[in-house]
Amino acid sequence: MNIRSLTSSCLAACLLVMTFASATFAQDQRVVERISSAQMKSLVEMEGFPNVEIDGDDDLIVRMQGYRIIIFVRGNNYQQIKYRFAVGGTKFTLRDVNEWNRSMTFSKAYLDNDGDPVLEMDVDLEGGVTLARIKDSIRTFNTSLAAFLREVAL
Repeated sequence: MNIRSLTSSCLAACLLVMTFASATFAQDQRVVERISSAQMKSLVEMEGFPNVEIDGDDDLIVRMQGYRIIIFVRGNNYQQIKYRFAVGGTKFTLRDVNEWNRSMTFSKAYLDNDGDPVLEMDVDLEGGVTLARIKDSIRTFNTSLAAFLREVAL
């Protein structure tokens, strides 16, 4: 292969990569006010969480940090995303809940009716958000869950 054809091949490859990156960026900047379970499933899987299931209630079941997480998208006419994780058999107390909520942002914790700790995070889509923001919320909840597991739940 001569220098000219090698240069042309390299330029073509660079153009292809730039076109793909530009298309991905443009897609991520798209603003949505509603999201279906199927669309959310696709975004969750793109963020590295495979094997997402949609249950009979149109909720998503996904594994994060090795635990089962539920993602609700049907609230407020598909204009709200709610991430939820609950775990039983811990020594999590009301004082722990209060400390978590005082020191953390984005997520909230509470004790359910059985006294088990629950971690939740909401994303409001009303008025519109970018797909990049929704993808960021997936990563944010995963990070918050890791801290929750490490610091208070287990």
